[in-house]
Amino acid sequence: MLSSDTLAAAKPTARASVGGADRFLAFAFAAADLLVETDADGVIGFAAGAFRTRLGQDAASYIGRRITCLFAATDHETLEIALAMVRQSGRIAPMVLHLADSVGSPQSVGAFLLRMDGHQARLSFSIGPLADASGAVSIGTPSFADQRGFSRIAEAALREGRASALGLVEVKGWDRVRECLSGDDRRTLEDQIGHALNEGPAGSTTGRLADGRYGMVADSAIDMAGLVARLQAALQASRAAGQATVEGSQIVLDTGQMPSPQATRALRYALGRFADGGHQATDAAGTRGGLAGIIAKAEQYAQAVRTTLAERRFRLLYQPVVTLHDRSVHHYEALLRPFPIEGLTAQGPQEFVAFAEALGLSEELDWAVLETAIAALQMNAGVSIAVNMSGLSMQNPAYRERLLKRLAELRCEGGKLDPSRLLIELTETAEIEDLDAAASTMERLRSVGVPVCLDDFGAGVAVFRYLRAFGVDFVKLDGDYVRAACKTRRDRVLVASMVELAITAGARVVAEMIETEAEFQVMQDIGVRFGQGWLFGKPGRLPGSK
Repeated sequence: MLSSDTLAAAKPTARASVGGADRFLAFAFAAADLLVETDADGVIGFAAGAFRTRLGQDAASYIGRRITCLFAATDHETLEIALAMVRQSGRIAPMVLHLADSVGSPQSVGAFLLRMDGHQARLSFSIGPLADASGAVSIGTPSFADQRGFSRIAEAALREGRASALGLVEVKGWDRVRECLSGDDRRTLEDQIGHALNEGPAGSTTGRLADGRYGMVADSAIDMAGLVARLQAALQASRAAGQATVEGSQIVLDTGQMPSPQATRALRYALGRFADGGHQATDAAGTRGGLAGIIAKAEQYAQAVRTTLAERRFRLLYQPVVTLHDRSVHHYEALLRPFPIEGLTAQGPQEFVAFAEALGLSEELDWAVLETAIAALQMNAGVSIAVNMSGLSMQNPAYRERLLKRLAELRCEGGKLDPSRLLIELTETAEIEDLDAAASTMERLRSVGVPVCLDDFGAGVAVFRYLRAFGVDFVKLDGDYVRAACKTRRDRVLVASMVELAITAGARVVAEMIETEAEFQVMQDIGVRFGQGWLFGKPGRLPGSK
């Protein structure tokens, strides 16, 4: 139902506007609190309804922003999938998303694609609250972004100048809390923690980085003492009283003279360290000195990391990727295993990669892995290998040209290496800014026979833009979606839609982290052609290698 507090808001633009009668005819099919019209890319051009009541801002403030800003970060990927699919289906069937309000209120969201003669296609959204069987409106429960989603949100806010402070909160003794509380009691406590976190500064975003570890990014200083006190009170009110304590810290996100890419890499590294090791790990990483402190601490080990890469002080393990219908090996993915560096706390593969990126060494890392994999291909006839290549590397024109030149050299070496045996997996460690140039590189790779794969499909919103911009041969479905598809019908439908989207775009789908026969069966049923995971083999040596 439309509220009288905001009737309508729209800013004049150069585009032609769909007529008011047509607009409201489309909206009339659903009762809603919020009515929104976007272009085909989801940019809001018209907004009406109870925006101030529901979201705390006038409808006019949302004009020109993407519709994802209306919803909790945890639902952005779901909405991006729906936006990508709507060009084929003509509508977004009603689904449940959570508003970007203090408690993540669940909403029924649906949309129709309007194609009017003489006008660009528009999407008309109706957004309204859910009701239970008695007709009562659901008030919702808090919604968190996960580690990867929160990291991307925080990085975007930092790049756009909307982030001034990062709050990190750790519930020490969370394992004891989990042991002494039942499932329902634990969920109640997590809801209370969510409500406490959502009482932060206006416009702040929260994320659950790991069990008992949470983050908050805000455009103003965070009252960490008050936040810690609220969380401690929630623990005391539960049966977990005395089982855990709360520790909080705040990192001032002052970039100073630091280039934006370096600042975002430092932030990404800090979040990864906190997720893995809590405050002890972030203190060791230099976070008490802010972003500059992180880089200064990392620089102490920069030469050791460069030497590790230059002298190949790492090994690659290879995990099979199989064709699901007969479980035969299609290719192997090369997985980095660095040797320990004395004094460096980031010892695991993911931590090492994040550390190298924080130092601006992603290109050296990607190149070292590429050359090592090429050597393995030359020594092991009959196998194909996929190597990861970060968005950070692919943003650099010089790196792209170096890559194409290296592949051209291999083709001229007496046919020793068939380019189709090397597969490039593009990872979304950073968004690629020049999509046209990157798309041209992808096409040149494919033209010489090198297949291209989009890694972690579904794990970040940029990958959907890449799917539209690039011609790719494969997409790799993120493992979180593989597990989710086996749990609920809603998630299975969502994952099936993602698979359909990839197939429609001409890509074959690889599902990662398949560990059970049930997951294998679900993936095969929804049209996935290839799989990777412990069910088919753990990372190890290539067949026939010494």
